[in-house]
This record gives sequence, structure tokens and C-alpha cells, in this order.
Amino acid sequence: MAISRRSNNNTGTAELLEALGRVALFSGLPKKTMQQIANMCHRHTFVAGDEIVTQGDRSGRFYMIVSGNAEVHVNGHVVNMLGPGQHFGEYAVIDREPRTASVTATNDVLAYSLASITLRPLLKDEPEITYRLLLNACERLRAMQSTLC
Repeated sequence: MAISRRSNNNTGTAELLEALGRVALFSGLPKKTMQQIANMCHRHTFVAGDEIVTQGDRSGRFYMIVSGNAEVHVNGHVVNMLGPGQHFGEYAVIDREPRTASVTATNDVLAYSLASITLRPLLKDEPEITYRLLLNACERLRAMQSTLC
């Protein structure tokens, strides 16, 4: 995995709140909840070719892409492309199992992340986020199933 250029979110809080509002998982949540999420985030930058997460790794971070693009690889095959407003890593956060895919930056990527230790309690306290996460997981499973038939 590439070493990201990580910084605390103390700078660019307005940028972060705006970015969170563009992530379907968080859009429309109360301002207080959005601020709570922003306070837990860490900012990361990656360059083209950086592996953001590695399949099989046990890391527990959830990522939201603010700018740039990334490829999702499973067993070395590209299975999806991600861009601004999209997220990944929720499965590893929820079930604490190894990552099911690798994600590689295809150009410069700005992303924010939440650690599982902070996201898991948030999912318990905010059922709307949990529900949206489940809907997203169902969408991904259905898309995968449609390619198998």
C-alpha cells in the first residue's frame, strides 16, 4: 500500500463539509452530525499508481473520494471505477475481515477517511447512515450478480 500524504482535518473544514454533502451516504444529514463526522476524518492525497488499499489487508479505514479517480481490482482484474462523491472500505469496517479488493489511484486523488474505531459507533448512533450503507451494499451486490448471469 502506498504511503498517503495524510493530515488532520483542521484545515479545510468547509471543503470537507462540502465534500461530505456530495457523498450520498451523508448528504442531507443534520449539520451537527456532519460536523461530528468531519471532526473524525483524516485527509489523504495519492498520486497516480498509488495503491490506496490492498486486497487481503486487514486495515479498517473507510474512504470518500473528493477529487480524482481510482480503479477497483479484485484478483488483479479491474471491476469498477470510482470518482468524486464515491466511497469504499465499508465492508472491512463493518465485518473486520480482510479487504475484498484493491483500490489504486489512476490520477491525483484527494480522499478523506474514517477509522473503523470512529465509524462503527457512528453507525450505531445514526441509523440513517447505517440504512444508506446497507442500500449501497445491496446495490453493489445486485450489480455484481447481474454480471454473473
